[in-house]
This record gives sequence, structure tokens and C-alpha cells, in this order.
Amino acid sequence: MIVVMIVLYLAIYIAICGAFFQLAKKAGRDDIAWFAFVPILNYILQLKLIKESAWWILITLVPIANIVFGIIWQVRLLNAFGKNGAYVLFGVFLAPVYVILWMVWGYSSKTTYQLYNPPVPPGPTAAF
Repeated sequence: MIVVMIVLYLAIYIAICGAFFQLAKKAGRDDIAWFAFVPILNYILQLKLIKESAWWILITLVPIANIVFGIIWQVRLLNAFGKNGAYVLFGVFLAPVYVILWMVWGYSSKTTYQLYNPPVPPGPTAAF
């Protein structure tokens, strides 16, 4: 019975990590997409997808602030992929549904990354 539970857990873990791997590739972060499969690095991957510093990981060590910043973090991640921030309520109240939604979005061809940096034109720029 324990072996079956371990195999089931690993299958779910690989499916979730694969979804975030696909999301990172959609965001054009092929260089760090493999972070999705490493337990702590997957948080850093999510922070890089919303263009935040990896130092935000330290916020998770502060007892009440980790909840507040975790919600902010997830809302910004949802917005980065064109989803409504209200989906974070699933994360708060129905965590399995929230995980399934991320898996669907990760493997869906309709999901697009929307936090692109505009290209900087070469040469000098003038500010008025």
C-alpha cells in the first residue's frame, strides 16, 4: 500500500512539475525551465516568471507575511499568464482544484505569457 502511495505521489509531482516546465517555456525562460523539477528552485522559477527577485523566498520565513506575500505572488503569477486574480481563492479554499487548474493551463496551447519586456531599440534614446 505504501509503495502505491509513493508511486501515485511521484506521478502527481511529475505532472505538476511538467506543467510549470511548460509554463516557463511559454514565458521564454528555457534557461531555467528545469527549476520546475527541484523543490525549492520551483519557487524561484515562479518568482522569475513574475519578474521578481529570488530574495522573496526569505519572506516565506516570516510567519504572517508569508501568507500575504504568497497570495500577492500567486495573483501576479495568474496575471502574468492572462488569468484573473480571483482564481487564487481556489488556492486558499480548494487547493487541489487550484493545482489542477495550473496543470490544465500549463499543458494548454491557449495559455500565453503576457509579461513580455518591450524590445529596446538599439542606439541612443532621448527622454523628454
